[in-house]
Amino acid sequence: MRWINTIIKLSSLALLTSGSVTATAWSQSKDEAAEGIKVEVNPSQVTRFVIAIPTALNQGTALDTIGLSEQLGGTLEQSLKISGYFDLLERELYPADPTSEGMSPKFVNWFNSGTQGLIKSSFAIEGDKVRVTLKLFDVDEKKSVSLAEGVDQSTTLARDPKAIRAHVHKFVNQVIKFYTGTVGFFGSKIAAVRKGARGKSIVYVSTDGRSTTSVVKGTKTNLLPHLAAGKLFFTSYRDGGPHLFTYERGKIKKLSSRRGLNMGASLSPDGRLLVAVLSYQGSSDLYLLNPNSGEILRRLTRHKSIDISPTWSPDGKQIAFVSDREGSPQLWVMNADGSNKRRLTYQGKYNQSPDWSPKGDQIAYTSRDENFVFDIFTIDPNDPSQVRRLTQNQGNNEEPSFSPDGRHIVFSSARTGRSELYIMTGDGFTQRRLTKGGGYLTPSWGR
Repeated sequence: MRWINTIIKLSSLALLTSGSVTATAWSQSKDEAAEGIKVEVNPSQVTRFVIAIPTALNQGTALDTIGLSEQLGGTLEQSLKISGYFDLLERELYPADPTSEGMSPKFVNWFNSGTQGLIKSSFAIEGDKVRVTLKLFDVDEKKSVSLAEGVDQSTTLARDPKAIRAHVHKFVNQVIKFYTGTVGFFGSKIAAVRKGARGKSIVYVSTDGRSTTSVVKGTKTNLLPHLAAGKLFFTSYRDGGPHLFTYERGKIKKLSSRRGLNMGASLSPDGRLLVAVLSYQGSSDLYLLNPNSGEILRRLTRHKSIDISPTWSPDGKQIAFVSDREGSPQLWVMNADGSNKRRLTYQGKYNQSPDWSPKGDQIAYTSRDENFVFDIFTIDPNDPSQVRRLTQNQGNNEEPSFSPDGRHIVFSSARTGRSELYIMTGDGFTQRRLTKGGGYLTPSWGR
């Protein structure tokens, strides 16, 4: 028997440890697997741009003994790759000795090399500071591009890798905006569970994968992070549980500790309401809570089935959730007041962990396919016949969460043998591993 590896799986764990409700398992058999969802991966719809990043120039008198050139070039390359919008020009195709032209490119040489864009970078070490200059050039138009927020102006920074990386990320965000019309996601945070030897912690992972910060220590089991409006909601057994907590500005506060389940919280887009799973009245149902006090404002579902995994539409008018009320876990949608419940998914016998895109046009979710494997899919909530498959033939891929702009998805995957976080473009075409070391589960991209 395989338990669903997201909220459903953890809900079942809580049910087993709670004496107030009867444990329910949504089991899977090989016969059922033959009826899994059968959708092939769709072709890419993301336009990709060819861009060149020559070695950073040292324009100061001090030698580069701290690897600034590698820091600048490496961060630029990694960030552009993770974004999924760029192909980096192979260095074998670069013009001869590109450093000889300094920060003023000879456009005809770069045009003949086949690149569309060019990023030039320079630095000068000045004591404990470093002066950094980053420039984007449109090779087709033979001109320098002026970017917003002054990111392409000469900037003096602390000689700290974090400060330098943060500046490069601001620059890359504006490069992405120039090519796509929308600012990039670098600088946002991803919350996730990290399974370790002593328990399950809640961690923040940077969107370039360079840093992981422990937020809630794993001496007890901590589950289901939801990061929104600068506040972290999570379920924990730290005082017996499963109870619902918040984390904000270094402080942990208990929000709901009613009998049975207190879990699966999701904050409304305006920050005024919290939908969560409670089972103190017997079955696991969805309730609206005050996100600051935990007070129950309204019961949204009332059914003997398991109703879990809520996610808000970006306009705050609807909530998608998972229910087995018709025999197998499926995606359902209802109005924010609990009215007009209707089933959304009909393809696949085992659908779970929905996340509604901030753009409103898609809901990403996990489904078991005909080969007994879990993969990521999207469905159009306005036209449920439009189902797209984003992952395939790479082990189990689960627990999708959209980026703040709705154009990327972070998810967990065991394709390497250990559970890691990956970021992919919304069409699934470009997928990049974000973490190393294993044990990463249930990511939530902060909005």
